[in-house]
Amino acid sequence: MVDLKANPFFLDEEQHRWVQNTFEKMSTEDKLGQIFCETIWNLTDEEEEMAFRGIRPGGIFLRGGTREELVRFVHSTSKRSEIPLLFSGDFEAGGSGALKDGTFFGSQMQVAATGDPAYAKMVGEICAKEGGEIGCNWTYSPIIDINYSFMSPVTCTRTYGSDPDTVLEMAKAYMEGCHQNNMAVGIKHFPGDGMDFRDQHKVPSINTLSTEEWDKTYGKVYKTLIDAGADSVMAAHIKCPAYSRYFDPETEDKDIMPGSLSAPLLQGLLRGKLGFNGVIVSDDTHMGGFTNSMPRSRAVPYMIAAGIDMMLFTVNHDEDVRFMKRGYEDGIITPERLDEAVMRILGLKAKLRLYERPLPEVKVEDSCISCEEHRNRAAACADQAVTLVKDRGGILPLTTEKYRRILLINVESVQSIRYSSDPQYRNFLSGLKDRGFEVKEIDLTEIPGIGKYGLSSEEMVGKYDLILYYLGAKAGYRIEWKSIVMGDIPSYTKEIPTMAVSFQSPYLLMDIPMIGTYINAYTETRYTCKAVLEKICGESAFKGKSPVDPFCGMWDLAL
Repeated sequence: MVDLKANPFFLDEEQHRWVQNTFEKMSTEDKLGQIFCETIWNLTDEEEEMAFRGIRPGGIFLRGGTREELVRFVHSTSKRSEIPLLFSGDFEAGGSGALKDGTFFGSQMQVAATGDPAYAKMVGEICAKEGGEIGCNWTYSPIIDINYSFMSPVTCTRTYGSDPDTVLEMAKAYMEGCHQNNMAVGIKHFPGDGMDFRDQHKVPSINTLSTEEWDKTYGKVYKTLIDAGADSVMAAHIKCPAYSRYFDPETEDKDIMPGSLSAPLLQGLLRGKLGFNGVIVSDDTHMGGFTNSMPRSRAVPYMIAAGIDMMLFTVNHDEDVRFMKRGYEDGIITPERLDEAVMRILGLKAKLRLYERPLPEVKVEDSCISCEEHRNRAAACADQAVTLVKDRGGILPLTTEKYRRILLINVESVQSIRYSSDPQYRNFLSGLKDRGFEVKEIDLTEIPGIGKYGLSSEEMVGKYDLILYYLGAKAGYRIEWKSIVMGDIPSYTKEIPTMAVSFQSPYLLMDIPMIGTYINAYTETRYTCKAVLEKICGESAFKGKSPVDPFCGMWDLAL
């Protein structure tokens, strides 16, 4: 049976007694309900009814709302459950992980660019305090993926970079900030993202490292954080062929499963070699990496049989509940495996003392959500993180004497970005104008295009002193130009001083190597916008250090 007095639970006699008393009263139906963590998108009465139809879930994953909306929902759903619920959120970048009005502190890569783990701890504290104010007690963070592939569309700025030691140092500090403020953490995405250029949301991606290489990198990070008390691990839809074969030498390539469905990875590597005793939660089960691994009717119960303790996301709620119950009746999930999963879930609830923890207050006089202290911390982090990658032509600092007439080009390649951003283009434009610059936004009919229209090259050179590219979150992970040639594509770098600022991906220089002055800010927020404006105008020094190689290993990018 599960040792609830050991790491990461460390239960005392009172907590242990609550688990035992609660467990003894539970029916099989109660136990099957506990392994579900229902995801709530819109906080509607219909969603609440759905989440409790056929089961009483063990947890609720809150995806967004105002403080008032979330507190109302936490109170309402708590009344439906005799066993206290785990309320979770994706607090990767601050209180904004569940709160529409929470502090959007900044991406993990921005935090890493400061070089100071104190900022990572600040994010953990803010996550726990703002999340705690709405009743959240569990976060699916920190992300401890290692961004080895600059082509990865899913890790990028969500990671602390490409150095395992930096990832470990920052993640441990974040975890301390959470734990000191009564928030459980969930390290992810096991067995480790960042090797593949594909996205597990769409396909099962691959961690291609050998067992020896994995141990020195991902394994080092996981083992250290597990030993330091990580409460839970999120198992992702990522395959790790080397370790799957290590624990099951007879397995054929076609039968290798992603971490969320792999007994060799969950039981052999995570539970066995790494010694993890806490809760294993699945990543979202509507992702292509999960749905294409085996028929859903089998995958839903099999994930529990393989070693998952808690299922995140139902697709068709009623169907998934039916699949899980049938899997238990058919013996895919044994009574022993179900009991083990439930004991760990109860152990986490006891560790957090949810059985005596009051629900959040409906109204508070002194809310910490997006308070001045948290905003000031976010601003300080942004100031410390903005990184000057190169200034080949010595353009900086910008002054109205040298570069009064600026052509500003806002690059948008995608309609939406998966990860949160706070669009700042208009604020950036206003900030330049406030400093006395004459700023013209790009008009493609003005720019020469295959000789059909627009100004001549000499007219362009005579009209603008500087061309500045604004690469916000909607620039995506590769730049897609509106023009085929010239137009918005940098074409005058030998005639007009040209620079670019990226507020998201640190790798966009690969698409604009001809630009000699390039800056990475890692996150699009009001704080990074202000910090960038101050730095490019010489009002503040550049202090950030890149947590990844912004030159992508390409010789021409640094030129």
